[in-house]
Amino acid sequence: MTEQIASASQSTTSEERLLAALAHGSMILSFFGPIVPALVWTFQRRKSPYVAFHALQAVGYQMLTFWVGMTAYLIFMLLFMLIAMPLMVLADLDNSGSGMTPLIFEGVIFLFMFGFMGVYTLFGIVGAVFSLLDKDFKYPILGKWLEKYLGRGANPSDPLNADKEDQWMAAMGHASAILLMWGLFTPFVIWLTQKDSSPRLRFQSLQAVIYPALAVVGYFVFMALYMFMFFALFAGAIVMSGNPQDSTGAVFLLIFLGIMLIFMLVFALAIPTYHLFAMIAGIQTAKGKDYRYPLIGRILAKQFQK
Repeated sequence: MTEQIASASQSTTSEERLLAALAHGSMILSFFGPIVPALVWTFQRRKSPYVAFHALQAVGYQMLTFWVGMTAYLIFMLLFMLIAMPLMVLADLDNSGSGMTPLIFEGVIFLFMFGFMGVYTLFGIVGAVFSLLDKDFKYPILGKWLEKYLGRGANPSDPLNADKEDQWMAAMGHASAILLMWGLFTPFVIWLTQKDSSPRLRFQSLQAVIYPALAVVGYFVFMALYMFMFFALFAGAIVMSGNPQDSTGAVFLLIFLGIMLIFMLVFALAIPTYHLFAMIAGIQTAKGKDYRYPLIGRILAKQFQK
């Protein structure tokens, strides 16, 4: 920890330290937390490189932690299906006492989730406290990498690379797609507050707003269609199966199950595809590439040119 914390320059004011602490401490707002450091960065980037760096750190820490947490959760759930569920079936078949294994596995997942949230909150609190104490706090791994990425000098008041700041914030806007509907707010705030600053950042932020917005609309449309098909086909299968001598009911039931399976497969493929495009967008914009989502990017680019 001592490598991540050094004395800040004496030129930092109490207001700067308070704003830096606010950026770090915003993680207590959960999904809405990244909005705070985004706003702090927007209004302080030209005034205080010290505050801007801490705000960029905070928004990056929160966004990347959401991605890490979601990935870890999916891995645990996959392990649960591959290990705990088969053990549960075997326990039911032989009536052995191993039926406790799934419960133990679920307990491990529960402890992991709360432990992960505890560590996530702890680092944010530490960052806030040390900022108030006039210490130049850096998150493990992320802090040093971001310092190098932004071209930060030895003095915390040294200016940052403005282009890199835009690239990083644009990347975080795309990364907010992991939060789906709640992730709309962070890139929207960036887009709204950058009217006179960076056209590229505004373009990328607007993409980062529209992309998950369309995903949310698509999700609700999909679920509405799925429920309609489910009840319609299920009702039809019941009606058709009323005559035991008529095989139409069995065929209809098979069609019903097949359509439901197709819906589930489409949904299962759509989720990772959605996150994959958001991940690619974040990585490409962080590298300085002018990334465009398929179709969405082209339409927006034409509007921006007009």
